[in-house]
Amino acid sequence: MIFDLRNLVLILLILLLGFITSWSDTKKRKISNKFVLGFLLVGFILNFSTNILDFRINYLLNLLFAFFVGFLLWYINFWNAGDGKLFLAFVSLVPVSLVFLDKTHLYSYDIIVYTFVPIFFVFLVFLIFQTSKVEFIHALRESFKPKVIFNIFVAFFSFQWVIQLANANFGLRLNLFISAIILFFIFDGLEKLLKLKLINLFYITATIRLFVDAPNIFSLNFISYFLFQLTIFIVFVYFFLHVAYFKFGVHVKIPDLKPGMLLCEKIVKKGNICTVEPDIKISLFMFLQAKTSKKKPFIDIKPKGLTLKEIQKLQELNKVGKMEVGAVLIQKRVPYAPFQFLGVIILLIINVI
Repeated sequence: MIFDLRNLVLILLILLLGFITSWSDTKKRKISNKFVLGFLLVGFILNFSTNILDFRINYLLNLLFAFFVGFLLWYINFWNAGDGKLFLAFVSLVPVSLVFLDKTHLYSYDIIVYTFVPIFFVFLVFLIFQTSKVEFIHALRESFKPKVIFNIFVAFFSFQWVIQLANANFGLRLNLFISAIILFFIFDGLEKLLKLKLINLFYITATIRLFVDAPNIFSLNFISYFLFQLTIFIVFVYFFLHVAYFKFGVHVKIPDLKPGMLLCEKIVKKGNICTVEPDIKISLFMFLQAKTSKKKPFIDIKPKGLTLKEIQKLQELNKVGKMEVGAVLIQKRVPYAPFQFLGVIILLIINVI
C-alpha cells in the first residue's frame, strides 16, 4: 500500500509543506494562509477520491476533529489561527490508507500527541536550566494552595472517567495525560462558548462517578494508582507550566504595544487606576483559582490580540498616570510548525513500521 502513487504524492506533499512552513514559522514567525489552504485542498481531493467508504468516513471524522481542536486551541490563545490551519492541512494530507485502523480511529489525535510530547520535554529542559531558585519557590507557593489542589483533584477525577468511557465505548486509545490537556481545552472552550460554569460541571461529573463507578474507585489499587497519576500530573503538567507562564512571556512598554500582540495578563480597574492580573490558564487548572472572581476585566485576553483602539486606551491612561504599571506581559510567539511536522513524521513512521 505504501508504494501506491497517491500515497507517495501525499507523503511528498507533507514533506514539502513541513519543510517550508517550519522554515517560515521559525525565521519569519509567519505561515502563509493561501499556501497552507492550497495543500489542504489537494490533500482533500487525493484522500477523498478513494472508493473505500470506510476510508472516507474515517477521513472526514479526522478532519472534523482537527478543525474542532484547532479552533479551540486558537480560541483559548494557545496558538494562532495559522497554526490551526496548518494542523488541519497536515491531517488532510496524511494518507488515510496508511494509518487506517477502523472508522473511528482518530489519527489526527495521534498527531496532537506526537506534536506536544516533544514540545513538553523541550520546554521542561529549558525551564530546569532557566528557572532561578526564587522563581521556583514562588511557583511552589502559588501552585500548591489547598483550594487549588482540591479543584485539580476533582477535575482530574472527572477527566479520568470521561477518558475511560471514551476508550471503552469508542476505542479511541486515549492517553490519560495528553487527553486531559485536550479535554481541558474542550471544556474551557465550551465554557466560553456556552457560558457554562466549568467548576460546577466538574463537581457534577465527579459526583455521578462516585455512584456509578463506585465498585472500581473504592479499592486500594485504584486509590494508589490514581494518587500516583495525580501527583505526576500536578508536578509535570500543572507546576512546570505555571513556571513557564512567566518564562514564555516578555514585558513590553505600553508606548511600544502593537495591534495583534497577545496579552498574558488581564487589564483590570482598581478604582480609578488600571493594573494587571495574571491569567495563567496555560497551566491547565489554574483557571479554577480565578473563577470565583466576579471582577470584569477592563481589557480581556482575546485570540486576535490587542486592537488599535485598546492600545490607544492604554497609552492614554499611561500618559495621565492612571496605569499602575508601565509595561504589560506579552506572549512570546512559539513556532509550532516544526513540532507539528515532527508529529506527522512520527505518525507515519510508526504506522509504516
